[in-house]
Amino acid sequence: MKAWKVVPVLGLGAMALMGCQSLRDMAGLQKKSPDEFAVTTKAPLVIPPDFNLRPPMPGAPPSNTRDPSTNAEIALFNSDPQTVANGMAGNYTPGEKMLLANARAQNSDPTIRARLNADQRAAVQNADRSFTDRILNSAATPNTGRAVNADAEVAKGTKTAAPKKKEKSGGWFDWF
Repeated sequence: MKAWKVVPVLGLGAMALMGCQSLRDMAGLQKKSPDEFAVTTKAPLVIPPDFNLRPPMPGAPPSNTRDPSTNAEIALFNSDPQTVANGMAGNYTPGEKMLLANARAQNSDPTIRARLNADQRAAVQNADRSFTDRILNSAATPNTGRAVNADAEVAKGTKTAAPKKKEKSGGWFDWF
């Protein structure tokens, strides 16, 4: 019988002692937040140089390009995608080179964007303006080069005509 009385008393005592700062620190109940002023940034990763490569000789042609005659010969007479991919200059992966070679990118027209833009501009300029003319009613009033008489235009709109008689259609709803 005494045990059930002692347990709540010990629990209350433990709760009261947890209020003390030193007991909270020992029990690990204290929140430890980082110091925002002690945070430092890490240096970015640097790719080490490849020590197997030798520096180029002064005045030597670049080793990654071919002479113009070889490039012309490959462009004219070569249709094998693998050799076309091997002859491509640029910073492409082997997969990208094969994709471009199979798509025949070496034969593409470099001025295609300018030609397409010119075609688009011509299509817009030659578009049918009848819809715009109907909306603005500009086709009904041709531009004669003379000033518009405002009073005459107002008089056109205020003329009243005799009201027309409504004709009966002879249907069921005429008797309403």
